[in-house]
Amino acid sequence: MNTFDEILAAYTKQVNLPWVSDTPPAGRVWIVWFDKSMQRRFSGRIGEFEHATQKAGHGWKLLDLAPWFGNWIAKHELFEGLVEQPNEIRGLLPDIEDALVEEIGMALTECSANDVLAVDGCGALFGVARVSTLISRVASAVPGRLLVGFPGKHSAGVYRLLDARDGWNYHAVPIPADPSV
Repeated sequence: MNTFDEILAAYTKQVNLPWVSDTPPAGRVWIVWFDKSMQRRFSGRIGEFEHATQKAGHGWKLLDLAPWFGNWIAKHELFEGLVEQPNEIRGLLPDIEDALVEEIGMALTECSANDVLAVDGCGALFGVARVSTLISRVASAVPGRLLVGFPGKHSAGVYRLLDARDGWNYHAVPIPADPSV
């Protein structure tokens, strides 16, 4: 497993590469994957990614999704009933996904073609939204680069959030590079 410093070095190398304006959507998505035990370290030291990005001459925006679901559900009109019957949350999963796509989309509108939008806290979405679906739905709207902090595994192009779900194949740029290549 890669150390934090190895992951940061791989990101620094990636962010310093020239950005081509006609990069397809999947190539504008960078997934920084790390062992789930490193989530707190990644979140606590994400400023080092910001520094590397700015040193490379790019802008930086951060969207932390860790508190997102709690905030969203607390404001929901059916909150009191959902507290009594939490199994009913399953019926809201499409609404949750749509609201997350809207949240990420709004953050992307504040970015330029020279910016990185870093999304942290994806592990907190486990069970309420699929990161793969969110990325697929917003990728075409990424003007610069979308950096997704991904606690899980990556091998042969397949990502597994928190090592728990069946993997999904996505053609994003893995950071660090795919160990199976």
